[in-house]
Amino acid sequence: MAILGPYSTAVNFAIALAGTPDTRPGTWGNAGFAQNLTKFTPPAGRRVRILRVYGDFIAFCKSGTPAVGTTCEVGWGLKTTAPDGSVRLSNGYDNSFIWLQNIITASRTSCRAEFDHEVSTGGLLQPDHTMISQAFVALNTTGLTIHMEPTFTCVYQFE
Repeated sequence: MAILGPYSTAVNFAIALAGTPDTRPGTWGNAGFAQNLTKFTPPAGRRVRILRVYGDFIAFCKSGTPAVGTTCEVGWGLKTTAPDGSVRLSNGYDNSFIWLQNIITASRTSCRAEFDHEVSTGGLLQPDHTMISQAFVALNTTGLTIHMEPTFTCVYQFE
């Protein structure tokens, strides 16, 4: 069966998170995440493979300024709906094919990460044809809500 594509589409996901107390061992502050599901509609009998993702990920304090000495880790990634974890690597995530992170501090109240990644090796979606865009805050000791937006173009094919 011939490959159909490549095709491309632009995606934007906006979320504001402060998180809730993170009580896992080795962590502190607040943590939280939000997901945006993108469902592709390939012809019957085909699967979706994400080939390339390019764009930027921005984050900034929704209001206020972090106090000196406080920080917040921010991040975003794309993954399939396969279970989290790895069958080949401890502490790995076989279902994730792009992951970015950055930090907000008193002297750095916003951040931007440009990216352009070829992701075809990990970009084969599950038979449900769903891609998960996930943003998060972690180790947030700022007490502030952080606004985040991944904006990207996704190049894909049906195979």
